[in-house]
Amino acid sequence: MVSLVGEVGRFALLAGLVVALYGIAATTLGLTRRHGGYLASGRRAVAVWALLMALASAALWTAFLSRDFSVRFVAMASESTQPLLQTIMAFWGGHDGALLLWALILAGYTVMAVWSLRSHPDLQGPATATLLVVAVFFSVLLAGASNPFVPLVPPPPDGQGLNPLLRNPWMSVHPPMLYLGFVGMSVPFALAVAALITGRLDNTWVVLSRRWIVVPWIFLTLGLLLGAKWSYVVLGWGGYWAWDPVENAALMPWLTATAFLHSIQIQERRGMLAAWNVALILLTFGLTVFGTFLVRSGVLSSVHAFAEAPLIGYLFLGFLSALLLASFGLLAWRWEALRSRGAVESVISRETAFLANNLLFIAAAVVVLLGTMFPVLTEAFRGVKINVGPPYFNTVMVPISIGMLLLMGIGPLMPWRQATPEQLARNFTLPSAAAVLGALVLGLLGVRHTSALLVFAAALFVLGTITLEMVRGTRVRINRGESAPLALARLFSRNRRRYGGYAVHFGVLLMLVGIAASSAFDTQDGATLHPGERFSVGRYTLEYGGLRHSELPGIDVTEASVRVWAGARFLGSYSPQRYFYRAQEQPMHHVAIRSSLREDLYLILSEWTPEGRGTIRVLVHPLVSWLWAGGIVAALGAAFAVLPERRRRTP
Repeated sequence: MVSLVGEVGRFALLAGLVVALYGIAATTLGLTRRHGGYLASGRRAVAVWALLMALASAALWTAFLSRDFSVRFVAMASESTQPLLQTIMAFWGGHDGALLLWALILAGYTVMAVWSLRSHPDLQGPATATLLVVAVFFSVLLAGASNPFVPLVPPPPDGQGLNPLLRNPWMSVHPPMLYLGFVGMSVPFALAVAALITGRLDNTWVVLSRRWIVVPWIFLTLGLLLGAKWSYVVLGWGGYWAWDPVENAALMPWLTATAFLHSIQIQERRGMLAAWNVALILLTFGLTVFGTFLVRSGVLSSVHAFAEAPLIGYLFLGFLSALLLASFGLLAWRWEALRSRGAVESVISRETAFLANNLLFIAAAVVVLLGTMFPVLTEAFRGVKINVGPPYFNTVMVPISIGMLLLMGIGPLMPWRQATPEQLARNFTLPSAAAVLGALVLGLLGVRHTSALLVFAAALFVLGTITLEMVRGTRVRINRGESAPLALARLFSRNRRRYGGYAVHFGVLLMLVGIAASSAFDTQDGATLHPGERFSVGRYTLEYGGLRHSELPGIDVTEASVRVWAGARFLGSYSPQRYFYRAQEQPMHHVAIRSSLREDLYLILSEWTPEGRGTIRVLVHPLVSWLWAGGIVAALGAAFAVLPERRRRTP
């Protein structure tokens, strides 16, 4: 029997395809004939398409919540005993639902973008058409090869259940955050294409794009962070980043988007890098589509690639090729009009620092792309897949990251056009002294890891530049008669873009320090113990208390009891667990973590014997909490930076 909710979903997706196609036709007619009625009809088509995507999404969630296993995707991604949160998450637990989530988010962004561009009618039409082209692609997928409402006859009495790897609360927010970041890049892409089509290549599209790219940048940052957290607590390997192809796919657009956010400052201030900025934004959106292709095609093996659909992969590849060909063709067409009006006047200037920063971001993206695609390239040319692992990425990315960190401190304090020796001395003497002194102290304390020491010194340098800038700005306001707290508050509130940027830099600084410390100075050990036996790791003493077996619906649970001391101080009892999902015959670690600002104590139940002996693996990661805290600070700083500046009253 075909369910009503499935019929509603199929109708919404098919109607959505028709409406999106109509929207493109109406908008194109409106643009070519300069007919306001057609353009208005195209905008209404956007609203109707968005409503149809919302209807399809509501139908799918209804199918999940009502356990309608006559819908194949529901039967594959859920089961009767699945808790409510996991049932809701099952929406994006396979590629059909994940693509519908893509379309739903795109619908939201498209409606907001079209509405926000009403005061820029020259850009609104081409941007609407561009976004509708993307909408048509996803509507074609959803109405055809990746339809989440395909019926299953006869329906099974129960479903297969969600992949055990996805049954974690972090998965309830990680994919939506990542998709909000990926899909959001379509709006600045549409603005860039609109500027190229209309020839409106002044700074208007750049100013409009800045806010539209900061918002998805925030979501992408949080998505990457949540993905790392999921990997840390679910996979049970003790790390948070493995240079996995899908992790890399999300990192690449983040790198190019970050480069764009820096280089548009040069265009706004000096009229330079106009073509470069267009290329960056086209590339960023292309990389989001490429990332979705990697996740959905199965072309590369990954712990994150939960669905393998070669046909979907080929369709993505075709769309990506057409997208890049058309958009970069437009860029070539407008190349002369995009020539820079200004030029770099001195190597010692903010322009040079930002250019160097951009080159490092692009170099990082290229390194990640080459490392990610290396198995595919070797298979194509040599017939064998050769993977490059963390040693390749770490060897290349560590010096690039240190360079980025240094430029993060140099760029904002470097004057435009040309810096004088006096300005350099005034801006960088104290931060440089702090970095050198910090490195010496750490060296005397026994820190011998070169890369980590360089990261810590560079972080102190950046912290010094941020502090110096804040102190100077606050002092100026205090001299005007304001109290210190009021001066600091007004400094931030009246220069949101600038100090929001500093907050982002501070967050990134915390993240890099956390990554360097937890990578360079982690401790690992393990032991197989009888109940009551103890062993020590670093400053911790652990006492194994034995095992306990229990059952949850569909899951066998084995739980170890571990009491922990730091010196003579009792820290508490912890319970690393091992789940075994009977239907999928899949084991899963549930690690126990004691987290503090100083370090994480990470406990894994590896093995056990019927007699009750348990193997406990222990990892101590210094400063890993700084990574999570830094990511949140960076996201909050970026959000603060895009808040509208307060308008000053004219006297």
